[in-house]
Amino acid sequence: METLSFLLKNFFTHKDFLPSADQIAGTLFTPLHLIFSAFCLALVILLSIYLSKKSIKTLRTFYTVLWVVAVVSEVAKILWETYCGANIRFEWGGILPLYPCSIFMYALPFAIWGGEKVRFAACGYVCTLGFLGGAINFVYPANVISNYSCISFAGFHTLFYHGAIILCALTMLLSGYHKFSHSAKKGMLFLPVVPFLIMSVFANAVNFSPIGSDYMFFKLNSFFFAPIGAATPDIVSVIIVYIAYFIIHIVPYLPFYFKAKKATKKVTS
Repeated sequence: METLSFLLKNFFTHKDFLPSADQIAGTLFTPLHLIFSAFCLALVILLSIYLSKKSIKTLRTFYTVLWVVAVVSEVAKILWETYCGANIRFEWGGILPLYPCSIFMYALPFAIWGGEKVRFAACGYVCTLGFLGGAINFVYPANVISNYSCISFAGFHTLFYHGAIILCALTMLLSGYHKFSHSAKKGMLFLPVVPFLIMSVFANAVNFSPIGSDYMFFKLNSFFFAPIGAATPDIVSVIIVYIAYFIIHIVPYLPFYFKAKKATKKVTS
């Protein structure tokens, strides 16, 4: 009871004023974190199955609400990080929403209201890179839960945000809102790469500006990528990351694309 009271009392407390992580319940891979994240994941899966049986109109309404909450919570997180720490400062090199999972906020409106090709591109991101990034950060939220409890504003935000990406991807695929098989249509195969390509322009503009950063991991200086980044020139790192992102976006569509091409070839031969 005392532990829960401490967590609720310090729900909005910045890490600068918290005890060390080993003294906080619910940090990375502690029993509380594992139980809470398992509960959230089960909720995401059950909700995705339920929503996948609803109409397209209902899905779009749900996506709209989810998008608004995601954007508002992201803005709130940025303001909280800026003004609630020991020093009031805006961390240009790390706090901007220019990460692979950040694309979700920019792509989802197009997945809701875009025309056929625009919607395919936006949903394509959500169901490939978005789904992968959301799953990784949901299961292993080391950048947040290493310092905060899962029962905290920061912990709630990361689990909600990445859970929302997983939820959208699952509902899109289970309901048929987005189909990998549609890549067989002319000009569709590479469309899922477009949201990432647009975001990469802004990410690298910051990465190679005087601010300097590693947004979208293009310099390979973050996490377990650091040894690779240290051993390669920036231009090589950027090329490697571009290739990796292209593969992530395209691979799920290729079996359907080649199957359709093979079928077409048989018909015409």
